[in-house]
Amino acid sequence: MDPGNREERMGRIEKKKVITALLIVPPIIGGIALGPSPTLGLMVLIATFLGLREYFRLCLPRSKPIEKTIGVGLGLIFSILALYDKTSAIIPFFIFAFLLLALLFMVTSDSLGSSVSNFALTFLGIFYVGFLLSYVTLIRNMTDGKIWVLFLILTVWAGDIFALFSGVLFGRHKLYPKISPNKTVEGLIGAILGSLLIALLYSYFFLPSLNRWTVLPLGAGLGFFGQLGDFIESMIKRSAQVKDSGSLFPGHGGMLDRLDSFLFSAPFLHYFLSLWLEETL
Repeated sequence: MDPGNREERMGRIEKKKVITALLIVPPIIGGIALGPSPTLGLMVLIATFLGLREYFRLCLPRSKPIEKTIGVGLGLIFSILALYDKTSAIIPFFIFAFLLLALLFMVTSDSLGSSVSNFALTFLGIFYVGFLLSYVTLIRNMTDGKIWVLFLILTVWAGDIFALFSGVLFGRHKLYPKISPNKTVEGLIGAILGSLLIALLYSYFFLPSLNRWTVLPLGAGLGFFGQLGDFIESMIKRSAQVKDSGSLFPGHGGMLDRLDSFLFSAPFLHYFLSLWLEETL
């Protein structure tokens, strides 16, 4: 690759993106590593609230205030259930949320033609943001949960960083331009390799009993599902015809833009630990 072209591509990585990351990453890591047990749960609760607000602004911009309020409230309850480790209540609550929303949209919808789609999009948002993000807190509640949450965050963030640099420096083959014209096959490969690298390094220092051959599918899976979450959020933004979900973080977009990589990687890690490593840790 031509050096001049490489420098030009590197220039596209905005300085404000780096500055914002330097400002927000240390407090998050420090709060999780050094803070009391409820710290992460409160972080997830706040992130869920902001993420749901952005979701409803993107997908249901014309919905009534009461519909958005109840949608956000139902999504937050998942975070609260996870915070108090009430996993047995999750399925009953899903049924309750479904029935409540069905009744809500029967009453509030001006047209039955739009009531079903609005109901479905609201229920999707509760599942997509509220339920999936609650897995971060569920991981924290597991044995050595703090170590595993930090493993999740650092590994997924590494995947995002490697995807960015790999795509900018080496990107040639578009992954799926219909949804995200800037994402490339090289970026996806870089994400998986970056997650693998950090997973191996982290496990070496903080999870020495973890078999290195186990780390390989774990790190690769986190890298893949992190990028899948990014891709799905890009589909939502594309349908809403916006570039970012919000402007909360300069250079990074909104809260959903920062959460998307964890929405599928967190459940993956949770079930990996529950099903695969349960007898080996």
